[in-house]
Formats: sequence, C-alpha cells, structure tokens
Amino acid sequence: MIKLSPSQFATANSVLAALTRGRAFCFVSSQPGFGLTTCIENIKSRLSNPMFTIADHPELAGLDMFAQLYHHLNIDLEFQAKNKLPGFAAEIVSLREISTIFVDDIDMFLCGESAKRRTVQQLKCILTALPTVNIVISGRHEEAWEMFELFECLPHCVEAFTLDGFQDFNEYKVFFDSILAENSKTKLTDVSLKALYLDTKGNLGDTFLRLFHPAYLYKG
Repeated sequence: MIKLSPSQFATANSVLAALTRGRAFCFVSSQPGFGLTTCIENIKSRLSNPMFTIADHPELAGLDMFAQLYHHLNIDLEFQAKNKLPGFAAEIVSLREISTIFVDDIDMFLCGESAKRRTVQQLKCILTALPTVNIVISGRHEEAWEMFELFECLPHCVEAFTLDGFQDFNEYKVFFDSILAENSKTKLTDVSLKALYLDTKGNLGDTFLRLFHPAYLYKG
C-alpha cells in the first residue's frame, strides 16, 4: 500500500467523511507535485459502494463530460441527449447503485471558454439529475472553484478541499525517513534531506524523483 503524506492522509479522510454524509459535491485542488492523483486513488480504494471515474483517457480523448458519462453507462449514441441528462440515464445509475462519480483532472475539460461553459452546464445537469450521488472533482485549474461556487443552490452540499505540502522540514524529514527505511535496499541519490527540502521547496513529487529516478543516480 502506498504511504501517504500527512496532508494526503488528512485530505483523503476529510473527503471520505463528506462522502459518508452523502449528497456531496467535493472539489479537491492541489498544486503540481503534492500527490493529488495518489490522494484521489486512495479515496477510491476505501469506498465500498460502486463508483466510476470520468477522466481524459486516451481512448476517450475529445469526448466531453456527458459523452464520457454515456460511455460508462453503455448508452448508444442515438439515445444521448446533448443538453440534459435523460431520466433513463439516472435510472441506470440508480439500478447500478452508484454512490460516487469522480471527475479526475477537471483541467482537461476546461481548455477554452466554450469548453468551460459546456463543462459547467453539464455538471449542473448531472448534479440536478443525480441528487443523491456524490460527485468528486479534482484538479488544479485556478478558476474552477469560482465557477463551481455557483452550484450552491443545488441539492448537494458543496465543499472545497486543498491538498497542501509539508508544514515544515521536521514533518518532511519524518515522512521521508520512513520512506528511506522501507526502501533501504534500493539505490538512492546521495544527497541530504535538508538539501532536498531546500532545493525542492518541500515538493513531494520532486523529492521522490530526485531520490529514486535513475537520471539523478547517474554521476557520469
């Protein structure tokens, strides 16, 4: 099991608590390198009820949010409404007992003004048609939360969560000391954690890269 940083663990627990309460619309944001993908995957692994993910998969490239939702529900093209989620789609979600829909990397659906407007409208339709289904959005788009704040009039409880880095060097050191102890037989870059902390500004992903990536182990 992947070890989570303190911020990843706290954020995952907070989101899971919101999902347990039900009718949640959660937006989880993070700067690059803080481990957002790992955090979201941990949340998914801890859910016992059925769920599915909308994301920018290569085989679904170019499809908007509605089209990907229809793909997951196995709804043929001729039955796909463009401006609303049809009642039979909501019935399929209910019959499958889907508790949560994840939208990973919302940024991929917000490229351009028309895409932003379409995504916001489609999300509103999904939230309206599926009032009891939890929705979890993750991403880094700076304007995303401002757009999603408009959803407060809907039946879901809107909550925002921010995945941060380490509070200080001590927290960083404790975490990576445990990582190094678990990987004592693995080749590592010969550099102090203090130097890495200063060089990476405590960035989780950048530190892993500099510790374990072969490019940093090569000294030629």
